[in-house]
Amino acid sequence: MENEAASPASSLDAGDHRTLGRELGLFALDAEVGKGLPLWLPNGTVVRDELEKLAKELEFKAGFVRVATPHLARTELYRRSGHLPYYERDMYPKIEVLEVLEDGDKGALKDEYALRPMNCPHHHRVFAAEPRSYRDLPLRLAEYGQVYRWERSGALAGLARVRGMCMNDGHIYCTAEQVAGELNAVLDMYGDVYRLLGIDDARFRLSLRDANDARGKYVDDEGSWQWAEGVLRDILVARGVDYEPGVGHAAFYGPKIDIQVRTLGGTEETLSTVQLDFVQPARLGLRYTARSGQPAVPFCIHRAPLSTHERFVAFLVERFGGALPTWLAPVQVRVLPVSDAQRDYAAEIVRRLRGQFVRAETAAAGETLARNVRDASARKVPNIVVVGRREQADGTVTLRTLGSEKQLTLRIDVFERQLLRTIEERRLAFVEPEIA
Repeated sequence: MENEAASPASSLDAGDHRTLGRELGLFALDAEVGKGLPLWLPNGTVVRDELEKLAKELEFKAGFVRVATPHLARTELYRRSGHLPYYERDMYPKIEVLEVLEDGDKGALKDEYALRPMNCPHHHRVFAAEPRSYRDLPLRLAEYGQVYRWERSGALAGLARVRGMCMNDGHIYCTAEQVAGELNAVLDMYGDVYRLLGIDDARFRLSLRDANDARGKYVDDEGSWQWAEGVLRDILVARGVDYEPGVGHAAFYGPKIDIQVRTLGGTEETLSTVQLDFVQPARLGLRYTARSGQPAVPFCIHRAPLSTHERFVAFLVERFGGALPTWLAPVQVRVLPVSDAQRDYAAEIVRRLRGQFVRAETAAAGETLARNVRDASARKVPNIVVVGRREQADGTVTLRTLGSEKQLTLRIDVFERQLLRTIEERRLAFVEPEIA
């Protein structure tokens, strides 16, 4: 069995997420599973779960409701939504369901399915599942939905470019009068996420259609295009945001605002996006009862603040050099006894912290303290706690945070309180307590 994540990576930069992912046990790529289909290892799954927890909290506060939809659908759904002509070459081959005859032979084609390359058609059917009124709008749906895209082999790159990905997806169904307010609220959410993670170098791109595109990629509706592009442009101007036009980067169903970042290798990637869709709701027959009592078609805003788990984790691992902040770190605290005489005390501290849902562990027996400190640092554990004879006698711990030579001795309750505060507030650095 070939394990891509564990293979030699001498050609990769030490700060590349593929190198760090292997060293920190975040993910693996296995030839028997398939190219571009990452296996999330326990440490990587912790990072995924914490990001998803953050997204769920932000979405709850913003009035989103969560849904769950299948990984595949009948190809007819993608044909009606308009995706199939544009995305078919980037989809996995269709799954043909053949009628089974009485003698066991397979007969005529009965139906046809596809692994979904995006979540929006499913969410549109959620909207259509119940009668809707103007009183229900805006309706904000959210899901971490698994999607599959047939990326070319040469484009695959660790987690940054994969064939199976879990997207922080959301769709807002609203009236024309609500569009600007909803778009601004989405951009406010993006700003909250970026400030929390210390991302201050992202750039905005206003992704527009190419009116001269000879391939016919964009829906032919000049009036709607001008209106939708004008809405997004006015929002960016009103917010005082510098942006670059991206002609030809719009979706087939409408323009979008993309948040662009530079990777470690210098390439530009889209980290987050918000898109204004004036096409799909009509194509899929979505209706709501307007204030007038007449049926009306909603607009749809597509948004993905945290991109996909795969791309966002790759970006963060490289951005932090693998040294993730305490709230995101797979192991938040490692407790190291100076000698075997303090091993029970170290285990007691671990039990106490884990009782507060802190990801704490102690070192295995048989190694020197210096070796255990080096190992914890190499594994990017953000908080290293050393306990010796004095700490055991005084009910204290000696703390060293990753990357700092400074040591601080604290009572256990003070350390625990400040650690929980650091995690709860999702601080980038440990909150150093004031000693009263």
